[in-house]
Amino acid sequence: MTEQRKKALRQQALFPLVFFSIMTLLTLCLILPISRVRSVTVDSNDKQLRVAVIKASGLHYYESLFNVWFNASKIENKIQSKVGLVEQATLRYVDVNNIVIDVKEDPQVGYIYRNNKYYKIGTTGRPLSEGTPIVKGSYPVFYNFKDKAKLKLAVTKMQELPTELKKSVSEIHYDPSKVNPDRIKLYMNDGNEVIADLSTLTKKMEYYPQIATKMEQKGIVDLEVGAFSYPKN
Repeated sequence: MTEQRKKALRQQALFPLVFFSIMTLLTLCLILPISRVRSVTVDSNDKQLRVAVIKASGLHYYESLFNVWFNASKIENKIQSKVGLVEQATLRYVDVNNIVIDVKEDPQVGYIYRNNKYYKIGTTGRPLSEGTPIVKGSYPVFYNFKDKAKLKLAVTKMQELPTELKKSVSEIHYDPSKVNPDRIKLYMNDGNEVIADLSTLTKKMEYYPQIATKMEQKGIVDLEVGAFSYPKN
């Protein structure tokens, strides 16, 4: 038998051995615990945000780690699209099969009240999907905003106010009328109420401090058309 023939036979015998070795290794990888998700955590101090992110990710204990690797970008995009207050999400792996979801958070600017719960809301006007029965901090609360566009506009207008004016607002109620679909009512921390138009809120609220200081008692400041005040009763 020639040397060339012997070499060809050795190569033919080696191929099945290599093939079955690779298949055995892959099978072991698939069934060993190291190939399964051991834990999923979110790098955030916000409890409601952590719960919302894990729910949106769809990740769960002991699922295939290979499936997570192949779909990492889809999972990250799903979190970013579904979870308000998340600007960016990134999967990180610790000790191979412990998954940490790093999130870049959109700053909270208030709460929106829906179905007897308060939902945190960020600068984009997107509320968090997980609610809480109480309000924490001195954030303003948005009420009756069922339309996403109106809510986003209200959040944007509030952020355009000077810092001291923003801090003086306790509640923002969407209160449309037949003639004005953009009418809102603000409840101030000083006890006054403000009637305003969403489209002109930023400009008109500049008059509020001056009007409020001239009021002899708590009342209503009407900024919807003009800029004047009158007693509540």
